Amino acid sequence: MGYALIMLSTVLFGGQFIALNAYQDKNKKTFRSILFFCLLFSFTVAFIFVSLNGFYVGFSVYTLLLSLTAAVIQMILQFAGIKALSMGRVEIYSLFNVAGGMSIAYIFGITYFHEEIKILHIIGLILIFLCLFIPIIFERKEGGKTRWLFWLICALVFAANGFFGTVNKIHIVSNQGLSIREYMFYVYSWIFVISLLSLLFTSIKRVDKVKPLFNAQGILFALLYGVLNGFGMFMQYMFADTIPASILFPLSNAGTIVFSLIIGSIVYRKKPKLQDLIQLAIAAAGMVLFFF
Repeated sequence: MGYALIMLSTVLFGGQFIALNAYQDKNKKTFRSILFFCLLFSFTVAFIFVSLNGFYVGFSVYTLLLSLTAAVIQMILQFAGIKALSMGRVEIYSLFNVAGGMSIAYIFGITYFHEEIKILHIIGLILIFLCLFIPIIFERKEGGKTRWLFWLICALVFAANGFFGTVNKIHIVSNQGLSIREYMFYVYSWIFVISLLSLLFTSIKRVDKVKPLFNAQGILFALLYGVLNGFGMFMQYMFADTIPASILFPLSNAGTIVFSLIIGSIVYRKKPKLQDLIQLAIAAAGMVLFFF
């Protein structure tokens, strides 16, 4: 059941990249626009988790501190993500996003959590990690200019998503705080509070005179992202206390690579490029190895 839910969560995570890309297409890529996005999706996810917990939330200093840490990392991820989408393809952004969540968490799994090292898992990790270099290789082959700022932001996305999953896993296995549902409620509540205060501050200071915040379609895509992210997180972490991090995150993120490419091709009605098919094949092969 745990592995089935993880695979189902990857379908939702694959769809959330499309929702994020659609939001940034509808709203201008400004600081306030990103804050507004974080405000909407964090409220949605927080509501999902408090609902799943019967509208009850306990109190724990340990949970508050770790959830605040995770919230700050998630805010960095969202800002870097939307900036990356404004400069490059959603497929490349999603690849760096999930690869970071996979590899960093795997390293923490075998070092911090002292989990078993399996040769097939290492091979799978290497295969999925190789996907990162395919977009760079094809861009140079096609004569495209190397966009160092774009790749730098993608590297930030890579690190942020990796450490976000790691902090969550540390809280889950520590048995020192609240339940996973309450913890995730606090994570996204922190994001909501930070986004709201920042949005109010920028509105007072009029840092951004352009206000493309209340685009109806943009709001719907932000809420859709929240729904996909919330239920995806719930399915991914439901059995996180029993499934090793060195398996959970590589399997989850490899599946997200596969489904983000498939969903992206369907939604945008684009014929997959050769590099997309290569990425899909390598990621799928790497993902299969984590079932052994």
